[in-house]
Amino acid sequence: MIAKVVRGYRPAGLIRYLFGPGKFEEHKTPHVVASWDSAPWLHNPNKLPSVELDDEVIEPGEFDFDLGPLTTTMQELAAAGLPVTNPPAISSTWSDRLRTGGVPADAPSWLKHYRYDREKEVVARRPGYVWHCPVRLHGEDPILRDKHWEYVAERLMKATGIQQAGCRWIAVRHADDHIHLMATLVSETTGKRFYPKNDWPKLRTECQRLERELGLVATASADQTALKEPTRAEKGKAAQRGKQITAREELRRIVAQCAATSTSGSEFLAELAREGLDPKTTHDAAGRVRGYTVARPGDLTANGTPVRFSGTKLAADLTWPKLLVRWASVPTIEPVHRTDDGRVSPVDRRNVLEEVAEAAGRAAGAIRDSHENTEGIAHAAGEVLTALARGYEGYEPGPISRIAERFDRAARTPHRVLPSRLGAAAFDLRQASSRIAVVGALSGRGREKFALLSLVLALAGLIMEIAAWQRACGRIHQATAAHDAATGLFAHAQPGCSRRTVQPPAQSVQVPVQATAPVRAATTKSNFAPSRVVPRLTPSPTQRGRRQ
Repeated sequence: MIAKVVRGYRPAGLIRYLFGPGKFEEHKTPHVVASWDSAPWLHNPNKLPSVELDDEVIEPGEFDFDLGPLTTTMQELAAAGLPVTNPPAISSTWSDRLRTGGVPADAPSWLKHYRYDREKEVVARRPGYVWHCPVRLHGEDPILRDKHWEYVAERLMKATGIQQAGCRWIAVRHADDHIHLMATLVSETTGKRFYPKNDWPKLRTECQRLERELGLVATASADQTALKEPTRAEKGKAAQRGKQITAREELRRIVAQCAATSTSGSEFLAELAREGLDPKTTHDAAGRVRGYTVARPGDLTANGTPVRFSGTKLAADLTWPKLLVRWASVPTIEPVHRTDDGRVSPVDRRNVLEEVAEAAGRAAGAIRDSHENTEGIAHAAGEVLTALARGYEGYEPGPISRIAERFDRAARTPHRVLPSRLGAAAFDLRQASSRIAVVGALSGRGREKFALLSLVLALAGLIMEIAAWQRACGRIHQATAAHDAATGLFAHAQPGCSRRTVQPPAQSVQVPVQATAPVRAATTKSNFAPSRVVPRLTPSPTQRGRRQ
């Protein structure tokens, strides 16, 4: 169960979306399932009256609701002084005034809804008072009934403190697998704005409690290891252009490969430029590089400007400060002999692959014998996988690239992203990834095929050891990612598999506990006792058949 908070200023616009057909006409029978006053049926909008046109009576459609009363209910507390539409776009003049702090007393009232972020050095709109939180189930979860969603909504709103503050809120359901929580952050009792503190972490904790109580698929804690997911707009844009992955996902793969095969910032930027990603850097007051952005060729906005992504938007370990830390720990490598035409001989390529396989074997032994910090080995193993994918598959991603992406989460250290220290085995692996980068393209033919096969099997064994260690540490999702990656590598080493035909490893799914178990009242495991005991969560016959 995942909850994500968004803040805005338009109560009427959000209500129209929740009770409308959706951007892709995916909404079905929208209705209120929970509310602040425990009377959701009172807030369900009525259908519009039928219309007579040319002696024909036209009945209201599925989404023809009279949303006026509900809109009035949700925004009347904000009528005194708060906007019910987005504040006007800020001009460059007022933006400069906010940067310098010289805002006069006669400034327009809407200017107070903007602020200058000194850390990011941008003028941004302040979070609005319209609190919106979609709550979505895992794809393997059973379909919940409205009374279960009502219980979930009440628990989550109490966890954030919005219910106790006296704010009006509703929960709208227009699909089987999720609801939308909407709240007006103005207290009925005091008439003042309410500012939820740490609402996202509280929601994450309460969602995990509900997962255990309802027998739902367990989701990971907020440990900064998950990748940033593409937005719905990015997915729709990719689908319209006939692409299987979004620009964010493609850029993440290429940038990660360039980072893994580089040893310095200048080399990294040169690799990005060689890939055609048009890298641009940002600098601090002293002229030092503090960040970078990249853009996929042909990915443009409506105005024709390139859509740029910073390292922060791609992955937590692809930010410029994290990359500098990583490159500082890359050991010096010995140059590989090249022929007169600049190529690496087949013998030297095989020798490098054999050296990397031996390093992977030593790292697996270090994990088994508990001789070294496994977090450093896991991160370095991810770099080896990424470098191997770049050398073996080139520009077109294949199974090794997908395996590396699957392993990516297991390679990150919870809450730190990068490991705190590197041992001898991790240094060897980092040196090995640089050696693969120096070799360049790998053919995978002739005797090199057997050296490559030996390396793939060695990496599979190493990653299986990492999966066992992650599981022993209680990191279920990191262990699952590592296990899937190892399974994919073993499958890739089977006879008859090529660099293009092997299917990527299927993601393992955490199987929930019995869905037929009764849901317990949260009197001991939750800080908020429910207003009533939730009924049994029993799947329908259709759901039973699907799960069988």
